Amino acid sequence: MTEPHALPDRPARPLRDLCCNLFAGLRALLLWRATPWLRSGAAAWIALELLALAASAGFDALRVDGAGQFMPEALPGKLFHLPWLMLAVWVIARLSGRSEAWLRGVVAMSALWFWLSLLWNGFTLLPADWWDTLGDDATDLVWWAPAAWGVIASAVLLGDLFGARLKQRLAMPAVVGLCYLAPLIALGTQAPLWQAVEPEQDADEAERWAAARSEALIYRQPHLLTATLAQVEQGEPGRPELYLLALAGHGAQDVFLREVEKVEHLFAERFGTAGRSVVLANNPATVLQRPLATVSALEASLRVLGERMNRDEDVLFVFLTSHGAEDHRFDLSLWPWELEQLTPQRLGQLLDEAGIRNRVILVSACFSGGFIEPLAGPDTLVMSAARADRSSHGCSHEADWTFFGRAYFDEALRQTPSFTEAFARARAAVASREKAEGLTPSEPQIAVGEAIKPRLDALAGRLKTAASAHEGCGPHC
Repeated sequence: MTEPHALPDRPARPLRDLCCNLFAGLRALLLWRATPWLRSGAAAWIALELLALAASAGFDALRVDGAGQFMPEALPGKLFHLPWLMLAVWVIARLSGRSEAWLRGVVAMSALWFWLSLLWNGFTLLPADWWDTLGDDATDLVWWAPAAWGVIASAVLLGDLFGARLKQRLAMPAVVGLCYLAPLIALGTQAPLWQAVEPEQDADEAERWAAARSEALIYRQPHLLTATLAQVEQGEPGRPELYLLALAGHGAQDVFLREVEKVEHLFAERFGTAGRSVVLANNPATVLQRPLATVSALEASLRVLGERMNRDEDVLFVFLTSHGAEDHRFDLSLWPWELEQLTPQRLGQLLDEAGIRNRVILVSACFSGGFIEPLAGPDTLVMSAARADRSSHGCSHEADWTFFGRAYFDEALRQTPSFTEAFARARAAVASREKAEGLTPSEPQIAVGEAIKPRLDALAGRLKTAASAHEGCGPHC
């Protein structure tokens, strides 16, 4: 019995058969008649799957920036779809009474889904800014529309191939969805066939990281945190003071450590925070000298600061610098340890539990604008180096400051004691630098609570008075 609409198979010519099947798959994707161009047989099917595997590896390689290597252990995941594809076609062939045409149906499905996989992989190479412009609903539609179209196109293709009746054709989308697509969705993201190769550490770099993975760190860290917090001075009633908590997150880049150390010195010089500052840092060079930047250490530090501060008068400045994620998680990482990441909600909870009322919070990280709304309040000034959906710039390993860190601390705060005025100056300076370097604007954000304003004005006024007295007393002060 000859299959409907199909030409008889000709002698196998691998390259010709592959081209014919690819053409048939493309026509099936467009819901055009495809069966006359199909070439059946195990060899034709294997050729399609090998081409799909090579294309997948090619896309994986394009996603790698720099050197990479082939990962054979990822092959099972890439071939996971095969038994489910065969099952779906077998069920449809049985429903149509065309079991003898099963292999031809498998070839047809492989040809169709080859093009759909190219479409999906192409989406993954689109720039992040393009996805940001779509919004969540449109993004979901872009991802799921090809899958839905593939189910419909499969039903049309197999219905034509098997000469199915209307009732049988109506059941085919459900079979493809349940037997083929559902297992692939359940599997989730597959490991790539091509992965980046981590550069080998030279001797100096290996020695630099030795302390981070040493046993000494486990025993020394509790003592470092206890000793650091024991040095925090008690506030004086009737004299508004500024306290500082600076935290450097991502441990693999030294710029974050440099920033918190420079801010520590600047605040001691400009705002008199010596004896009232705590610095937490994730960096292999300081793990045996400074407390780590962990959520637990942050919680303990805030608790002690809350006990030492005069809660109605004193102000705590919290400076966080690290990488940030699109879901607004602040990166607290130090290889090889798995550390909890910090969210704006968790930070707000810890501040509330510590009873710290007057707060200035500056988050320097990509997507740090996501901290603004959860932390804003009448007693809070909260600032971010970027909008909630934008990256900040300048976090290279060799840099002394990030773009915003330099503009805010090293430039603006050396000219004015006002945190809000410094923000306005830093925002303008960052925008000018980004424009000059052709970078996407980060658009730093700010929210100023009404109740915090007089506290900050009092601090700024006292600093100006102290500075004027120092300048007027001559060289023998």
